[in-house]
Amino acid sequence: MHRLRFWAVVAGLLAVTQAAAATNELKQEAIARLAASHDPAIPVAIGRVYVKQAGLLAAQRLLTERGEAEHLGPQWGPQAPEWRAAEAELAAVIDAVIARGIEDPAWLREAWAGVSAPILNAEEADYIAQHFATEGGALQRRVIEMLIVGETLMAYYTFTDRLRYDMRGSEREVVALQTIWWEREPFKLHDFTAYPDAMRFAGTDPGVKYCKMLAIQGIETINAHYAVVVGETAAALRAQQGRIDPYIGAFRTRTGHTGRNDQSREESISR
Repeated sequence: MHRLRFWAVVAGLLAVTQAAAATNELKQEAIARLAASHDPAIPVAIGRVYVKQAGLLAAQRLLTERGEAEHLGPQWGPQAPEWRAAEAELAAVIDAVIARGIEDPAWLREAWAGVSAPILNAEEADYIAQHFATEGGALQRRVIEMLIVGETLMAYYTFTDRLRYDMRGSEREVVALQTIWWEREPFKLHDFTAYPDAMRFAGTDPGVKYCKMLAIQGIETINAHYAVVVGETAAALRAQQGRIDPYIGAFRTRTGHTGRNDQSREESISR
């Protein structure tokens, strides 16, 4: 009798475990669909500009350090053609990191899936994913992505001078961002009264809960990822700084500046 009860308990536990596993699998699938429903274009475009400009500043610091270490004198600077050529060489290193860390939007989907999982259950994630697949939901999703995510990111990075429109070397990335931005008509007013589901989504959970998540955790994960890629860019530039050497050699050939001996001679003359 006791043995039968034991096996009945075991069977019950197994059934509960299997049901929980099945529920978790359904939740993960729904969250993956929800994350994949988003358009990554704006976070990718902003990240592309920000990382490129942060990388260019890091490249300029590296070129300055090398010039000081090799005593190249005041002629070694952005006005020198060899400096600009070395800067272009390092820009290729930056672009390679951006291609790996920003261009592939898988990072955004993974990040937003990760922050959605603790907040949404399987039914809520499935509901939002299905809503975004409707005509009104797709329009609402684009507005959410622009106003909650895009505007917040742009305000943060432009107001803090982390993103500038006039930095030499990032013109291509800035134009791409502007094109993507204005294609989405950020100032256009949308009338959702023809879409009752969209009106309900905007005023009740899980719509409200999800929008709050995007505004807080969603933005935080984007900023954190940008920071990681900026760090990877700086490390890659340091690791590949040997690519500067030919340009330093060309600079010395053109100017007749051999380095330390020239500086010592200049200091001796000044004394």
